[in-house]
Amino acid sequence: MSRLLQKRTVDMQVIGEWVEPNSRVLDLGCGAGRHAFEALRRGASVVALDADEGELRGVADMVAAMAAAGEVPAGADARTVRGDATRMPFPDGAFDRVIALGL
Repeated sequence: MSRLLQKRTVDMQVIGEWVEPNSRVLDLGCGAGRHAFEALRRGASVVALDADEGELRGVADMVAAMAAAGEVPAGADARTVRGDATRMPFPDGAFDRVIALGL
């Protein structure tokens, strides 16, 4: 198994153990959104934050496709926010978990 594949597997296992249904999760620097998608599948309310508008469009499209395919549990949701990790538009305590992998 390649080192990259091992890392991805560990990331998803950690998210699976760490994210609970109905938790509020921030995927900071979400990029293409793979961590946000996994948290969403686990029933979280997810905010995917990134500075790249193109990446955020892709994340929003994938979330819509997941919902259409029935992959989003009841009560889970996701939204994208364009922003800077050094000046986040959220109050302290807004999230139960913050994912900041690959920044």
